[in-house]
Formats: sequence, structure tokens, C-alpha cells
Amino acid sequence: MKRKFTPHLSLGGTAAAKIIVIYVIVGGLWILVSDRILAALIKNARTLTYLQTFKGWFFIGTTAAILYWLIRRSFTAIHHSQQALFESERTLSTLLSNLPGMAYRCRNDRDWTMEFVSEGCFDLTGYHSSELILNRRVAYGDLIHPEDQEMVWKEVQEAIVEDRPFRLIYRIFSSAGEEKWVWEQGQGLTSKSGEALFVEGFITDITDRRRAELALRNSEERYRVLVENTSDAILMIDPQNKIISSNPAFRELFGFDFDEQVEGKVLSIIHPSDESFRIFCANAYPEADRTGAFRSEWEMKRKDGTTMPVETTLSPIRNSDHSIKAYVAIIRDITKRKEAEEDLRKHREHLEEMVRRRTLDLEAAQKALVQKEKLKTLGAISAEVAHEIRNPLFVIGGFAKRLQKKLPDLPEVEIILDESRRLEKILKRIKTYLKPVEMRPQQSSANDVIKECIDLLSIELERQRVAWQLDLAPNLSPAYVDPGILAEVFINVIRNGIKFMDKNGHIHITSYESDQNIQIDFRIPVLKRKIKDPEMFFLPFDETSQNFGLSLSFRLLKDMGGLLSYSQEGEDVIFSVSLLRAIRIDREEIGDDESPED
Repeated sequence: MKRKFTPHLSLGGTAAAKIIVIYVIVGGLWILVSDRILAALIKNARTLTYLQTFKGWFFIGTTAAILYWLIRRSFTAIHHSQQALFESERTLSTLLSNLPGMAYRCRNDRDWTMEFVSEGCFDLTGYHSSELILNRRVAYGDLIHPEDQEMVWKEVQEAIVEDRPFRLIYRIFSSAGEEKWVWEQGQGLTSKSGEALFVEGFITDITDRRRAELALRNSEERYRVLVENTSDAILMIDPQNKIISSNPAFRELFGFDFDEQVEGKVLSIIHPSDESFRIFCANAYPEADRTGAFRSEWEMKRKDGTTMPVETTLSPIRNSDHSIKAYVAIIRDITKRKEAEEDLRKHREHLEEMVRRRTLDLEAAQKALVQKEKLKTLGAISAEVAHEIRNPLFVIGGFAKRLQKKLPDLPEVEIILDESRRLEKILKRIKTYLKPVEMRPQQSSANDVIKECIDLLSIELERQRVAWQLDLAPNLSPAYVDPGILAEVFINVIRNGIKFMDKNGHIHITSYESDQNIQIDFRIPVLKRKIKDPEMFFLPFDETSQNFGLSLSFRLLKDMGGLLSYSQEGEDVIFSVSLLRAIRIDREEIGDDESPED
């Protein structure tokens, strides 16, 4: 229903009109009726005149009393009305002055010319009511932001036409030039002809709320973009373990189609088993409720059934009463990190193994150096001792031979000669073993050295009816050895093996390589003999029947960083030679001032 604007008479004018009408009616009736009654009853003219005079004053007195009563009653009503109006205006003024905004009544023109504004206009616009009313200093329409002026006019006019209240949010500028957001609600007043005359309403400042809403909207937009574009899977879960929402990364990580419905499903769909889901719930939710976050590494399942290691963070969202509203889970695929950790672990173990081996090599080199120095010192001492012993031994042997010629039947002379020869043999062994050998290691093919040794020994092996078989690894890496000394070692091992071998035997020679070493095995059959105390093989001065004369070969290989070892399998004796594999070290690793070592 349209609100019509109708002017009203004042209360005082209405009361006066009523009194005049009543007075005219009562006076006219009194004069007309009383004159006729007196004329009919009184025939005496003097008496009639007297009574008419008395009637006139009676009318005057009576009407005066009636008028007094009416006027008093009217003024009493007016006084009560004025008091009620004053109280109403005071209440309205108090109400308007305490409203957080401005109540107004304005004309329906583009300036929004104000006819009434409440005192709240100063806090809202920075102008007093006297400055806004009738546009005395500024029109309210000029305070509206230029970009919003047309929108405000259009919305208000549409509401007036449709006879409904309007609600608007727009911007104004205060007297200080500050931009403010305001909320306005009002309704138009029309005349009987339907012409829009006035607009009444209320305007309040919502700048803080608007800024908070914009900040919240911007924050939500930033978080939405962040959630939708992060590579981590993010999902919201209700307290019943059902998925409320998820981001695209969740679907991509677990293999769900982007249009596939996962909301409402239980979280167990990404766990490899019910047991895994049960254990996760038993650990995650109590910890998240107690500390505010649960972080752990877990194994989860994709849609296709494959599993992957993930890092999971679970945090609760609480209501105002601190009850749990939902949970936010962030899941990150750590497959590559786990692979990197495994590679790092293997690399660390490899480095530790290399350090261990290098430490052993250094210890062995140190021991070899110490041993070399000992042997050098021992060699010098032994040479001096041998020289000092050989001279009197030569004299003893010479005189013993002369004595044997004179007394051939004397057994003691033969004993002296045997012991002299034995002592001479021992001195020769000492000299040979302790004699320093100059090493010139280089990259050498162990296969080629073996073939050269077989060529040199072929006639000797054929004469002793010894066959040989070579199983040499193709593309064998070179060894870091002195090829001449290595050939001596191989020949020494083969010759000593032939001495211990049964007739018509054969030697099986095999070559292969490991991570850091070249291996050569000499397999020699000893069908009728059992080797006892094989540790005695490599003692330099042992004279038992088991001596293969391999002590020197053992020392030479050790000086080159190699090793000569012994084992027995069934009726075969195996001598294994281990050599260092040649490894080229890049110049960047050893420095420009060092030479690469092969």
C-alpha cells in the first residue's frame, strides 16, 4: 500500500471551528424558539420587552458558561496533546541521537535535498545538520561517490515505483575527504496523484564492516587459490571420518577423476587396509585433539591399488564452544624424498665402506712400509752377519775337506761338511729374501702376463707332461702392478706347483674381477697328498717337505698391494692371487698439481 502525503489542519484551528459552529447553531435556535414562545404567551408589550431583555442576558450568561466550558476543555485537550507531542518528540530525538547513523527526510531530486537530518549526520559526514538541510553548504547528493551516484538514483526510483522499501550499499566522501561505505534503508512518500515528493530513511556507516568483509573475501580468495593450486592434497573431514571437501591435488595424487564424487565417502578409501585405517584413527585424532596437530609419515593407497609413502598433517577446526567441527588434513607425497633418502643411505654406506677399505689399505700400506723398513734394516744386518759368518764357515769347510781326505772313514768329518753346507744354504736364503726389489707399477693386463708365462714354461711343462687350461675373463680390467715381477710370481707359483703335483697332472688357471680387485686362481691336483699346516707355505726359512718356496712371491705381491692365499678343495690345491685393479683418478678430484694415478 502506497504511503500518501496529506497536509492536516492544526489542532487549535479545528477546536475553534467546532466552537463557532456550536455557538451559531445554539444561538440561532435559542433566538428563534424563545421569541416565538414569548410572543405566544405574553401579550403585554412591556412585559414582553422585559422578558426578552432577561432572555437575552440569560442567553449571554448561558452561552458564556458553555463557551467557557468548551474553551477550557479544548485547551485542556490541547495542553495534553502538546505534552504528548513534546514527549514523543523528546523520545524521537533521544532515539535518533543515539542511533549509529543519520535519519533523514529529503526531496526526491538528484541532490537529495534534505529537509530533516538527525544529529548523527556529523559523525557520518562531518557536516552539521544545519549545513545539509536545504543544501545550505553542501548537497547530500554531492557526497555520494561519483561511481555510485547513478546506481543510488536508479535503485531508489525503482523502489518508489514498485512501492517497496529500498536497501543500498554505496560510498560517500566525508568533509575530510575520507571515503566511507554506508548502508541505507528507506521508502518514498507520494502524493494522492502518485507523484514522489519525499524520501525518508536511515543511513549508517559500515566502513569497518565492509573493510572486514573485503579483507575476509580477499583472504578467502587467496586461500582458495592457494588450496586449489598447491601440490599438496588438502581435504576437510567431519568427526565421522567422512570427506567434506577436497582440492584438485587430492584427486590427482590419489588418482580420482576430477568429476568423481568423493565427498561423503569415508577416509578409509585412501588406506591400504582396514587395519591401517584403524591404527591411523587411533593415533591421529587423539593427538590432534590434544596438541592441535598430528604429524606423521604413513603409507596410503591410490585408487588403482598402488601404495605410496606420504607425510600427513591433521588439525582440528573447533566451534565457539571448543567442540570439534571438522578436521583439515594435508597429505604430501614423499616418494621422491624416500628414494633420495634411500640413495643417500646407500651412498653413505658406500662411502663408509670405501673409508673402511681405504683405512685398511692405509693400515696395510703403513704395515708394509714398516715391514719394508724392518726388512731393509734386517737385510743390512743380515748381510753383515752373513759376511762375518761366511768367512769362518768357508775356512771350516775347507779344513773339513782336507781332514776328510786324510781320514775318510771318520764320520764326524762328514757331519761337519753337511752342517757347513746347510748353514751356507740358510745364508743364501736370507740374502735372497731380504734383498730389496725395485717396483715399477703400471697398468698391466694380467691375462697377457699369464699367457707370456705359459709361453716361457711351455717346453718345461711338456717335458714334465703337465697340461694346462686357461679360462681367462674377456675384457678383464688392467691391474696396477709391475708386470715383470708379476711374471716372476706366476712362474714361481707354477714351478713350485709342478714339484708338488702328481705325474701327468694339469694346471687350471682362471682369471676374473671383483669391484676393486683382479683375481687369478691356480688350481693344482694333489691326488695322493694332504697338505698339513698350509700356514707354513709362506714362512721364508721353513725347510719341511711342504715348502713350495712361495715366501718370496708372497712378499713381492704384498709389496704391490696384492695378496697370495691358499685353499684346498677336495683333491685340488688352489693358490689365489689378488691384484689391485687400476683406477684412473680425474685431475679435478686430485688437484691440478698432482698427477693422475692409474
